[in-house]
Amino acid sequence: MCHYSTPPGFQQLCQTLASLAPRWRTTRDWPAESLSLCGQHGIFYALTGMNPPGRDHPIGSAADQVETLIELARADLLTTFVITQHLGAIKRIAASDRLAGDEATGSRLQTTVLPSLLDGSTIGSVGISHLTTSRLHLDGPAVVATEVDHGYRLRGTIPWVTGAPAVGYVVVGATLDDATQILALISPEDQGVHPGAGANMIAMTASCTDAIGLRDVFVPEAHVLSGPRENVLAAAKPTGDAPTGAGGLQTSALALGLSFAALDYLRDESLRRDSLTPIVDRFGHEHQQLHEIILAAANGDPRHDSGTIRSLANGLVARTTAAAMTTAKGAGMMTDHPVGRWCQQALFFLVWSCPQPVAQAHLCELAGLE
Repeated sequence: MCHYSTPPGFQQLCQTLASLAPRWRTTRDWPAESLSLCGQHGIFYALTGMNPPGRDHPIGSAADQVETLIELARADLLTTFVITQHLGAIKRIAASDRLAGDEATGSRLQTTVLPSLLDGSTIGSVGISHLTTSRLHLDGPAVVATEVDHGYRLRGTIPWVTGAPAVGYVVVGATLDDATQILALISPEDQGVHPGAGANMIAMTASCTDAIGLRDVFVPEAHVLSGPRENVLAAAKPTGDAPTGAGGLQTSALALGLSFAALDYLRDESLRRDSLTPIVDRFGHEHQQLHEIILAAANGDPRHDSGTIRSLANGLVARTTAAAMTTAKGAGMMTDHPVGRWCQQALFFLVWSCPQPVAQAHLCELAGLE
């Protein structure tokens, strides 16, 4: 599928990721091996538009980055989901607009933290959903920041952090008494940081997504990435956010990648069952259309908004994985069959950064309402 110059060994990497994917089941199965392989192949550099030191590989466009995400998700959705959170941390650090004393925080962290994140020797994550879609209905901010000498104190609970017990750094959002916000970099090893062990979910459990408790955690000025200001996420929006921003094209790209995995299964089965051929052809046409729409949007085509694309991707992955289960019959219900895993993972897109209009449209469709 990739029509550009991928990092060396990319197709072999995808094959390896696909072979490892069945191993990532429980909170004890953090995909460290797959993440390390991606780092070794320069994937994190490629997805952030950077080159590893000493290499002169062509920098891919936004559409190229989306292609890479689609292929990675086709091989292993769980690891690719973790990668999106890792990329979120990298981009927030790289986009830091905060000055600490006479030195830019971003410049300092780009020297001390970014290299290990880019080469994959350390994995990062983000805890910012409570500033946008998560827990906004509750009284008071989920994470409160109080300004103190030389920094801030954080208290509260970050509700959703992928890799909570496993990552080296987390970019966290916090709200001050005057309703302004900051973005800051913390480590699960910091005093007062209490990560959960990972929630048991019907899918994506090995992503070790869980809450992180913050008990009077000190954040030095040098680790404040942005703010304090209103709507700090918009103010510090990373460049190139279209392909990798949660809730945007990145999520649709991952849904399409998972759907392609199910389509691959259907296509293989159609070689033995002629009755599947028209079904595969129809699904193949839909996949090609959505693929082209996503790539066009990544390149700046305004004809399709992200909400419409997300609705199309959610619907397609749900139908394709269900078709794969119907084709697999009872075998697909076995825990060691990939189709069962794909069907469970397809449900993830109904809740992961799903905009309310998209969710409402899906509910109306399920209920048969116009």
